[in-house]
Amino acid sequence: MPEFKVHNLWPIPVYEANLPVKEEWKTSIRNLKYVRTHIANSDITEDRFIFHKMPDLEKEIMKHCEHYIRKYLMINNNATFYFQNSWCNLHKPNDSSQIHYHANALLSGVYYPIFPKNSGDIVLCKPNMFPNLFPSAIKVDYDRYDNVNSESFQLNLEEGSICIFPSQLEHSVRKNKSNEDRYSVAFNLYVKGKFGKEEYQLEIK
Repeated sequence: MPEFKVHNLWPIPVYEANLPVKEEWKTSIRNLKYVRTHIANSDITEDRFIFHKMPDLEKEIMKHCEHYIRKYLMINNNATFYFQNSWCNLHKPNDSSQIHYHANALLSGVYYPIFPKNSGDIVLCKPNMFPNLFPSAIKVDYDRYDNVNSESFQLNLEEGSICIFPSQLEHSVRKNKSNEDRYSVAFNLYVKGKFGKEEYQLEIK
């Protein structure tokens, strides 16, 4: 067997960590006003900026966002990231979410303050226009699937989990197979600042 090394170039970075849940967060989230989504597969809060009601949760989630942005992505302080919006999703038993992405955002994330066992994991989907191995002209078979060759990847999260990812990454939520309600906090981030220089300079205020 010849010696070799493999460089996994240009990966899609997905951040995962744990943020301990406070009981007052659970109470506040349960007491928000929810409406059924237009495709009737889950409920969503009428308020699309729930962080206004929960500033301490906003502060703790931003700490994780900043850690991802500065320590892993290595983005410098010329870029200031801020929350565009934030809302809660309620998945009742047998609810799920279709494959989707978050438009008009740069980074998106989900926090799980109430997450019963078997209530539906998030599934991240490889974009069709991102052929990191082969184009769609051929579909080869693999002996095993992993984060390099899979078309989708399930994160097995738990209560208190938080994940952050580029907003164009498609994702879905598996069916809630428990007898309890599942709540998640979703959020989008955008950026402002000065980027580039001379004729390539861009300023977003």
